[in-house]
Amino acid sequence: MDDTCDDPELLLNEQVDEQVENKLKLAKLEKKEREAGIIYFSRIPPYMSVKKVRQIFEQFGEIGRIFLQPDQRTPKGKKARLFTEGWLEFADKRIAKRVALSLNNTQIGGKRRSRWHDEIWNIKYLPKFKWVHLNERLAYEKEVHKQRMRTEIAQVKKEANFYVQNVEKGDKFKRLEKAQKMKGQVRKWEFTQKDTEDEILSKKSKLETSEGQLKGPVALRQKKKERKLKGDPKKKAGLNKSFLASIFSGGGMSDT
Repeated sequence: MDDTCDDPELLLNEQVDEQVENKLKLAKLEKKEREAGIIYFSRIPPYMSVKKVRQIFEQFGEIGRIFLQPDQRTPKGKKARLFTEGWLEFADKRIAKRVALSLNNTQIGGKRRSRWHDEIWNIKYLPKFKWVHLNERLAYEKEVHKQRMRTEIAQVKKEANFYVQNVEKGDKFKRLEKAQKMKGQVRKWEFTQKDTEDEILSKKSKLETSEGQLKGPVALRQKKKERKLKGDPKKKAGLNKSFLASIFSGGGMSDT
């Protein structure tokens, strides 16, 4: 066997070469990312697949990654899926700009029998947008969706527990009522509802009419009370007459 494989200097050189190679690869990827351009589709024609999108746009230049956002309303079991929006990466940002400007708001065209012949492209170039930004957005939306699902599940559990508790209470009351029937002590539950405003007003009006129709000694007592409170008008009139007579008749006054 060759003893040179155990040489520490040789192993160190191999590690250095590997690190240099990794750095070069990383630099190439960063350069590629800087030169790449991404276009955004605000609408994907119905049942258009990733394969079809790549087939249409690869004629304009080198294509990198493609992502189409699945529509959650797509019926389960269907092979052809619906997509709401999408992103496509061109290796050259200049091509991406040119494609977005030339194809936006234009007819897809192609074969007349194609289902997408009359559809319209809605494309926009995203300056300074990198694929990592899309990954971050998708991760955030996924986390938000998980949190929403947790909240909904907790709410459903709460409602289920409340329903079970009410059922248990109902069963308890039924058992208690059954036991009371067997003992001959049936308890009736009676509930009274508070009077509404209309009912209160109608009761007041009935009471006033009944008071206005009082007859006999009850009516006399009621009138006496009113006179005491207001004063007797006949007595007041007599006092006024005597006072005026004393002034104008000159009674009690003599000429000197």
